[in-house]
This record gives sequence, structure tokens and C-alpha cells, in this order.
Amino acid sequence: MTGPPVVAPIVEGHGEVKAVQVLITRIGLELLNATFVEVAQPFRLDSGKMRDPRELGKAIRVQAQRVSGRGGVLVLRDGDDKDVTCPVTLASSLKQGQEAPLVPVEIVIAWREYEAWLLAAADSLHAHPAVRDDACAPANPEGNRGAKGRLENLMLESYKETCTRQSSRRSLT
Repeated sequence: MTGPPVVAPIVEGHGEVKAVQVLITRIGLELLNATFVEVAQPFRLDSGKMRDPRELGKAIRVQAQRVSGRGGVLVLRDGDDKDVTCPVTLASSLKQGQEAPLVPVEIVIAWREYEAWLLAAADSLHAHPAVRDDACAPANPEGNRGAKGRLENLMLESYKETCTRQSSRRSLT
């Protein structure tokens, strides 16, 4: 019997290190018919290195070694207005600049901010105790900057990227 698929993520920020593990697990359970997905330790690559194809390539090679059997490497990156006119085009160009690893690699770039994805999923977050019962996704969650603030408006408490034991604030992911 083969083990569960392994996703080895690469992320930019400290907040995404924990959030990506919860996000990938949730996607596996909800969208892949309750499939358990093993999430390897995320590799954090700061935004400057994330934009350097050589540094990104090194991180991809490290994470590819953590995948055995099914699975692959997932690169998640915020888009910035200054260097992203089309996230799909940028992701494709970053992927083309890499050596072909032995595992699948997907590069996903948020249009402006990671939190816009949470904002888009507001309707599915009602069960979370920090989310207002009437929270709903805006028509264009990626349309403007300020997703964190708009997300916080849908919550009963302050938004925090990660949940820590020292804080009473809760993470949405």
C-alpha cells in the first residue's frame, strides 16, 4: 500500500509557514474526497530570494527531496503590484527557469495578497468561532489591496496570520 501524497511547500512569510499546513490539509480533506495529505515542513524563502530564480531553484530542490511517491512541491507567493501584472504568466516564467525536478512542481502566486484567498473563502469559514455568521465573500476579493483589513471586518476579533499559544487571537486557516 502506498502512503498519502506528500506536498512540500515553499512560502514567503512566517505566517504562511503554519497556515499552509492547515490550508493543504483542509483542501485534501474537502476537495480530494477526504484524502489525507502529508505536508512536509514548509521551506520559508523571504520575498527577495523568492524572486531570484537561483534561490527559488535551490529551495525547490530541497523540498523535492522531501517527496517520495505521490505528491510534489508547492510554491506559494504573494504577488506585488510592482512585479506582477499577471500571476499566471509570472508563475509560468518562474517554473520554466527551473531544472526539471523528479517531482511535480506548482508555483501559485496570489494576486497581491495571500489573505485575498481567505477573503474569497469567507462563506466556508462560518464554522470558525472568530468569523461572523453573516460573513460573505466580496464580489472581487483580489480586486484591491487591503485584504487583511477587509477580512478583519468579517471577524469577531482581530485577524492574525498564525495562532500562537501566547496569543488569544486565532488563525483562520
